[in-house]
Amino acid sequence: MKRNFKMSWAFNVILGAFLLSMGSCKEEELVFPQQGDQETIVTETRPTAKPTNLTYVSAFNQNIEIHWPALSDRVVKAQIKYKDGAADKLLDVTKFNEPTIIHLSELKSYDFALQYFTSDDTGSKVTKTILRPRAYEVDYKMENVSVQAIPGGVTFIFPNTSQRELPGKLSYAVAGKSFEVDLKGNKQDTVTVLNLTDETKKIDFSLKFQDDQWKRTAIAQSQTAPGLLTYKLILPTVVPYMEGNNLVLAWDNETQDPVTVNVQYELNGVKKTAVLKESTDVKGKLSFDVQGKATAIAYTLETEGQASPIQNKQVNPLGLINKTVWSAETSSIEMQEGAANGKPQSLIDGDITTFWHSTWSDGEPPYPHWFVVDMSKVEVLGRFGMIRRHNNTTGGFKTFNIEVSVDKVNWAIVGKDLTFNSADNPAAWQDYSVTPVKARYIRITMTAPMNSAKSTHLGEFRAYAY
Repeated sequence: MKRNFKMSWAFNVILGAFLLSMGSCKEEELVFPQQGDQETIVTETRPTAKPTNLTYVSAFNQNIEIHWPALSDRVVKAQIKYKDGAADKLLDVTKFNEPTIIHLSELKSYDFALQYFTSDDTGSKVTKTILRPRAYEVDYKMENVSVQAIPGGVTFIFPNTSQRELPGKLSYAVAGKSFEVDLKGNKQDTVTVLNLTDETKKIDFSLKFQDDQWKRTAIAQSQTAPGLLTYKLILPTVVPYMEGNNLVLAWDNETQDPVTVNVQYELNGVKKTAVLKESTDVKGKLSFDVQGKATAIAYTLETEGQASPIQNKQVNPLGLINKTVWSAETSSIEMQEGAANGKPQSLIDGDITTFWHSTWSDGEPPYPHWFVVDMSKVEVLGRFGMIRRHNNTTGGFKTFNIEVSVDKVNWAIVGKDLTFNSADNPAAWQDYSVTPVKARYIRITMTAPMNSAKSTHLGEFRAYAY
């Protein structure tokens, strides 16, 4: 029994030591895992780190800039390898407190290989990168200039590329006279040429930049027309009319650029002036007393320092327009209403006993019906009127719209869903006032009947102007 106990005790000691040994091997394997197929490096000195944290800049003038990070004292140089054209280039860099600038011969991508070296010529691993330089500064400015037409001129906007001033010239000719403007690239990159009043003609501009440092000149041509002067946009919208005792000039100025209006006129033999300076109102208005009398005015508009040609206009109190030169057309006509009736001209013949009638004998087309009056010239319309067919109170229309145009292409509605009494008795003129507006063509569109009739009719149309 005693022998067996001793043997058991010895066995347990051996077993415990074995298990402890196995446990230690397992812990070592976890902490220091086995790694196979590793590259073996044999060296007497510590290698320097590979080039990292570099800043590369694709600079103008076909340059590449390399900005270096803080380096260990052990690094004594960096070596840069690349190929430019057919030549293999090798550049040693020993100053790391300033960027390394490499000038390249072409605008293309280049492959660079960078490596550090210690004092004992131990080299780091190689860093490879692909870089592309930018164009010469003066070339880039010319290739990327923005040319913009502005009211009465042209603006040239050059990209800012550096802090260096690049001198140049902008040359052009107008009406046989030559002009030249100095350019100061990077110091004043926006250049505006003004006092160009004819937007219908393109101007040949010549641009030049000179870079003495790189001995390079860049030249470009631009053919550009100036923008339309603001006063030329406003002039067609000017409407002169009478309002009580006052003469009024009204206009639209969507640009809201300052406009100065100057009016010359006479009142009771005395020369007078009315001026409104630098108005920016979208709906501009200048009003002055003329005692309600017919008045001849001469006015100009001034914008961007340029004055329009003098505009002459006779402005009268609102009066009936002579219709002898008018013409008319209608959506349809009726030939069965007698020789003097049914036709468009019956609307404007000055006779209220004749009338126009839409067709009823040829299918009787339904509403809407319309007619257009051509007054033969542009008038400042202030009022219009209509009178029903003299011998009928049961037909006709009830509602209508009125539109005006100066060219018969672009129409503006000046009255919508207006009502007309086709059954008034006795027949009388029904007049409608409108905000004074320039018009040559007037279009009346009948939108609904007085009763269930599909056709319509009207005795006469008239209009008033200033």
